[in-house]
Amino acid sequence: MTTLPGSPYERMAVKIVGRGPGDKPSRRERGERLVMDAVVRVLVRDGLDGLSVRRVATEAGVSIGAVQHHFRTKDALLVAAADHVTTQFKTRAEQRTREAMDQQGATAAFLAFCLLLANAADDDVAPSVVWLWYAAKATQQGPVAHAFATGWSETEQFLRRWIEKLFPDREADLEAAHLLAVLDGLAIARAAEPARMPAARADGIVRRHVAQLATS
Repeated sequence: MTTLPGSPYERMAVKIVGRGPGDKPSRRERGERLVMDAVVRVLVRDGLDGLSVRRVATEAGVSIGAVQHHFRTKDALLVAAADHVTTQFKTRAEQRTREAMDQQGATAAFLAFCLLLANAADDDVAPSVVWLWYAAKATQQGPVAHAFATGWSETEQFLRRWIEKLFPDREADLEAAHLLAVLDGLAIARAAEPARMPAARADGIVRRHVAQLATS
């Protein structure tokens, strides 16, 4: 049976939460989650210019000191928000690709991952909005730019390994780069132009692209 290729996306759940499924989150984890959910809402509603420790504190219903205890600067809030939605993405990707693998096989699992990466799996554009602002910040040299480049490089290599396994007649390096560009572009369109690029339209584009990969 075909299996998922090794990648940063495997063993996600254990790596991300670092505790067993029956364990409850700590008080610190609950506090960070409350703040992170507020950061995402502020970014979606007010954009990067509107992101501030004070506004996040108001949104979360906590003191400014409570926010600064975890994240002292605007950049720290942005990076943490990107990590937050990435964690959520990885958890969903692990679940949906495993379900698709069990029910329909490896190609369906690959498609499920691509749909999530393009933010075409549902109508929630918040993850794409956060990543759009994160990408904007990554245009400036520094730790954010390095982390952003590293993450997308790993994602492209993950796609390449999957393409090598599922579509061995394809030029994996080129196809992975092309596919990631398509998925990234769709995710940006979902954030910036949701009326023009609703989830259903993005879904159809992803499915067509993956189907073309399977056509020799």
